[in-house]
Amino acid sequence: MTKNQQLLAKMGGGSLALLLSLSLGQQASATTLVSNLPSTPTMGYPVKFDEWLRSSFTTGSGTYGYTINSVTLRLAEMTANPNLFVRLYNDSPGGLGSQITSFTNPSFTPNITNDYIFTLTNPQTLASNTDYWLVAGISDGIGEYRWSFTTSTGQTGSPGWSIGDNPFYSTDQGGIWSSNFSTTFSAFQFSVNGTENTSPPPPTNIPEPGSVVALLGLGGLGLASRLKKLSTRA
Repeated sequence: MTKNQQLLAKMGGGSLALLLSLSLGQQASATTLVSNLPSTPTMGYPVKFDEWLRSSFTTGSGTYGYTINSVTLRLAEMTANPNLFVRLYNDSPGGLGSQITSFTNPSFTPNITNDYIFTLTNPQTLASNTDYWLVAGISDGIGEYRWSFTTSTGQTGSPGWSIGDNPFYSTDQGGIWSSNFSTTFSAFQFSVNGTENTSPPPPTNIPEPGSVVALLGLGGLGLASRLKKLSTRA
């Protein structure tokens, strides 16, 4: 092995393994923490600028909490609007707490009810035995989506997790919330996807795969420059 090859092995091997473990390790073990998607949907409730919806879920009793990287909502796009949002909130006595994060929207197939995955750029850590809220709405403009709901109480997922059966809607962009729906039902249909932490919670700014590739590219450029200098000296 030449001196340059030895240098490449020393500088590249450890960094590559670390970056790949950060970017791929957590995603590879992601699972469905709670879901009521298998239930048969009845119909959808409107999501508009003047019709925001919220539905709760409760985490299990994992010692170190949980990390989520996406949620899946059963939706239909009736009239497209880029200002559709799905947000995660803390719970607060008598209402919503503070906003934790906002999810990245998927691509929709118009007028087709489907299970659409809303992802997080940075996975978020959730506490054990704690209530959280998903809020769907349109922040500005004309458009409409339909969030499917079910009259079934059937759920699947990790031990201790559950989806609340008392959703709310707001006609004034989250100012006042009401649970007085015209149809009695159990919950809006969604799943929460992530992992149970087996050690103290990881940082929430875990590099995405694209970022890892960029970092490896920059590292490769620097390494090539150093190898060139060594070759010149030799």
